[in-house]
Amino acid sequence: MLLLRCTNKVLKELNMSKSSFPDVMENEHPLLEWYVNLFYFNRKKCLLFTNAASLFSFVAHDVKRKEIINLDKLFREELAKAMSYEDFNSEQIKFVNEQIGEIILLKTASHSILASMNDLVRHCIYSKIRLAEDDNMEDVGEIQRDLNEIPMGALKYQFSIECFMDLVGGEKIDFIERRKKYAPKNITAYIFNIKMIQYCEGKNITRQIAISGNKSLEHFAKVILSFFDFNCDHCFAFYGDIDKHPGPEQTEIYEAFVDIDGVEPTNDLAMSVKKTKIETAFKEVGKKMMFMFDYGDDWRFLIELKEMRDKQLGEYLPRLLKSVGEAPPQYR
Repeated sequence: MLLLRCTNKVLKELNMSKSSFPDVMENEHPLLEWYVNLFYFNRKKCLLFTNAASLFSFVAHDVKRKEIINLDKLFREELAKAMSYEDFNSEQIKFVNEQIGEIILLKTASHSILASMNDLVRHCIYSKIRLAEDDNMEDVGEIQRDLNEIPMGALKYQFSIECFMDLVGGEKIDFIERRKKYAPKNITAYIFNIKMIQYCEGKNITRQIAISGNKSLEHFAKVILSFFDFNCDHCFAFYGDIDKHPGPEQTEIYEAFVDIDGVEPTNDLAMSVKKTKIETAFKEVGKKMMFMFDYGDDWRFLIELKEMRDKQLGEYLPRLLKSVGEAPPQYR
């Protein structure tokens, strides 16, 4: 018997309430207690499933209401897929499936696990942003592996994939060798300081982030906005002269309008944000640019490249390194 503990968002989709569940029920084995939460990406529903003991997690992407109602079937199918993405063999997948038996739905019982799941949701969203640029299909397997290769504080900074492997039994996955198999080659991590300079009322509102230099400026813009809790729902541009007004007097400009059919750029020198890579616009440490978002509200950010270094083995990018100050709401 497997216990599947549902958050309030999931219970709402199921038309159920906490009062319909018993207060306490013990799991028979660490493999047999899981949590499930619902979150949205691009207005599509996603479910995050997390094992309570190991924090091993997987995501069911773009799920429909009828699939959520049939949660038992969805969990079994997605768990098998997740284990295959993680290089578990057929015998291990069969072993776990045989342990499941009946699935019992319950309310959540651990604030610690829910906090870890909130972190995982954030990592998943950043990973989806990173992989969804240039109209490419998202690599679900890579998103899956990223989720389970994050050192988790609740596990004393172990990897959840290794803890889950201990529960399943059998030969332990060689984490380093597996990461080499999937790691992109020759990636340079770019470390940026990004400071809000408009509507911040003199406050220091800054984010330091690490991002792959081979990503587009369009991708960079979406990552910047996500770390300030903004939605990327308006056009934007990067300006090379931080002391001049964003307009005709600028000589280095990368603008979202360039990539929209039937729309004229604001400057004849404007270049594409889709086709221009971060490494092209930021060639040396110390380079600064102004990032402007939403031509109506005119949000402005000062961007400075602080460091370029090799991407480390197993390093998750993009990544928030430091956060100072709380950003004002996007819509005031």
